[in-house]
Amino acid sequence: MSSERGTLGQRVFARIYPRVMERAERGAHGALRARHLSRARGRTLDLGTGNGYSVPHYPAEVAELVMVEPNPVLRGQLQGVVGRIRAPRWEILDGDAYRLPFEDDSFDTVAASLVFCSLDDPDLALREVHRVLRAEGTFLFHEHVRGRGARGVVHDLISPVQRRLGDGCRPNRDFLDTVGRSPFDLVEVEELDMPGGSAWVPLVIGAASPAR
Repeated sequence: MSSERGTLGQRVFARIYPRVMERAERGAHGALRARHLSRARGRTLDLGTGNGYSVPHYPAEVAELVMVEPNPVLRGQLQGVVGRIRAPRWEILDGDAYRLPFEDDSFDTVAASLVFCSLDDPDLALREVHRVLRAEGTFLFHEHVRGRGARGVVHDLISPVQRRLGDGCRPNRDFLDTVGRSPFDLVEVEELDMPGGSAWVPLVIGAASPAR
């Protein structure tokens, strides 16, 4: 759990991230979020909500939206978007991705957007997502990943610096490999570059279901 003010890294990230992403969100990246999150249904967990870029894009089919964000500065910024939540019930919680404060089989949908790059143990976090997701539920992921070729070399080189400046963010994380080791089956995946001129930031966007 985080302190009320957050760490220096959390405070710096909370200042930089909205500025970096704002242009992309006003353009095609916001539309990408809307298309991706249109599959959310029922009781939905948004893991690592950040400052709330995903929040307005959840459809009316979401009956309850639970937002977990460990950065206290970003949780404060979330208050500015709660008026755009369409779900009739919602709450914002501090939380640890490795020990989610929910019972087993609690959610119909779990969504994570640009979250797993910053986790020290993404395998454990995915097991927690699996634990709280109902058997017929859907895990929606939207993550930036290591590029191929020259992009991958650059991502490897800058990862130590970006990890320090970006509150743990690792641009060379292989998220699909993590899913492959997890108790999830991939349902669909789309590979593309981040909209808004960020051609050096490849994304994987898709859905997974609990393995049977």
